[in-house]
Amino acid sequence: MKGVLLIDMGGANTPKELKLFLSRMFNDPFILPFGKSVRHILSFIISNTRYKKSWKKYELIGGSPIIDATRQTMTSLQQQLGEKYTVKMAFSYSSPLIKESLNSFLMEGINEITVIPLYPQASISTTSSVEKDVNDVVSKNIDLKVKLVKEFYYRDTYVNYWSNLITNHIKINNYTHPYLLFSAHSIPQYLAEKGDTYPQTIEQSALLIAKKTGLAYQCAYQSKMTGKWMGPDTKESLKKLDESGIDEIVIVPISFVNENLETMYDLDHDILPFAKNILNIQKISRVKIPVADTQFINLLSEIVTLNN
Repeated sequence: MKGVLLIDMGGANTPKELKLFLSRMFNDPFILPFGKSVRHILSFIISNTRYKKSWKKYELIGGSPIIDATRQTMTSLQQQLGEKYTVKMAFSYSSPLIKESLNSFLMEGINEITVIPLYPQASISTTSSVEKDVNDVVSKNIDLKVKLVKEFYYRDTYVNYWSNLITNHIKINNYTHPYLLFSAHSIPQYLAEKGDTYPQTIEQSALLIAKKTGLAYQCAYQSKMTGKWMGPDTKESLKKLDESGIDEIVIVPISFVNENLETMYDLDHDILPFAKNILNIQKISRVKIPVADTQFINLLSEIVTLNN
């Protein structure tokens, strides 16, 4: 028996859970690159001052779908892989945490585990953080054998998955020849300056998918916080596309595998209304991310098989 662990960032179902989620996230040195004591103070301040405002956004989208979507993905992958594997899930900032899930494998006598962070394009702020948490557990359990899959954006199955989603979306919306705007979650500029490959892999990922669809495209970044973050900004890109006369636009949330606050609030409640109501772009929409899509489950199964 071997194990498979799917890892995402996590989410919250109550204001109390959201406060804890934010506290854990901003205590992560891969999110805030400061000493432990400074991070502890900042995470306390940020979580206490932001959770109520953030919770209002969660209420607008009906709560965070990430935990349930990851659970459905886990269940579907388990069904596909069969009895040779045990599939579990974990989150970086909400329960079950990475340490808890890895230890539960050991309690069941499973010590060979394929870990798949659900981030198609690796970043220091996501995949490297997961890697550290995994290594912390491995260092205390010498019998634990872990294979970490750092990214999977380049796999044909992943490219075909997105290409099919885009093509179907275009048909449903009766577009003739839309422009693709790939919108990825931004990262702090200092990470790119430290050598984070995320911006390059976002570009490579978009190129592969756009080639498959045969459509013109560009990349942009959303969900920035304070300070200097990677651009160009998605709203600014939309302004320029509008000025250039492009009137059919499909937004592709390329860095996500599940619906979340950044897609359902930032895109649906902020960016799309801005495009329609301020810029007056009427033929614009974004591709929805299905839960436990068959082709995506096939991708995860393919990854597991290739790593065992």
